[in-house]
Amino acid sequence: AFINKSSNKAPVPSAVESGASESATPASGYDIAATTLFGLGIRYMFGVIGIPVTQMASASQAAGIRFISCRNEQAAGYAAAAAGYLTGRPGVLLTVSGPGMVHGIAGLCHAKVNGWPMIMISGSCETGEVGKGAFQELDQCAAAAPYVKLAVRAKRPKDIRNCIIKAYSASMTCGFGPSYVDVPSDVFMSVVSAAEAGAYSAKTAADAQVEPG
Repeated sequence: AFINKSSNKAPVPSAVESGASESATPASGYDIAATTLFGLGIRYMFGVIGIPVTQMASASQAAGIRFISCRNEQAAGYAAAAAGYLTGRPGVLLTVSGPGMVHGIAGLCHAKVNGWPMIMISGSCETGEVGKGAFQELDQCAAAAPYVKLAVRAKRPKDIRNCIIKAYSASMTCGFGPSYVDVPSDVFMSVVSAAEAGAYSAKTAADAQVEPG
């Protein structure tokens, strides 16, 4: 099988294990999200790529996460939930905005009723277009809320890391379950300095340490 079942314990990864670089190379929102997930021990991501998340799949692969492309978001969501069950830490579902996100809700429901750790990450319309009838505009946090332990939205590039850490912690504590992270396309595509992005440090990893279950 492509997934090895492991202990439910979630050891804190070191800065080296996180794949973070000490260089001053600018980072995009995709890079921040991918290195944060890898640093938390995430190794499997499932989804259907498209604008604006294609680069997220590429960044995740570059960080050391295996991306498994599926034919639809529902199947990808079921696979991510199963990965959470098998590995003891959240499987990740990656979707595009609007209909893609809605299709992924089946996976969230699957993880919720079974008590399996999972994180769903979706792209969404640009922040400046909210309320203007943008392409595939939807209040995705509200749509996910009934099926998750936590639904958060990154409003700025520097919010991405904290949103993912919060989603991870919620998914792993007080009983396993799913969490949702919404990232607008302009936030994903923003490029910031290494100093602003913040290297994924051992201290940051320690902040995310949780006792599973």
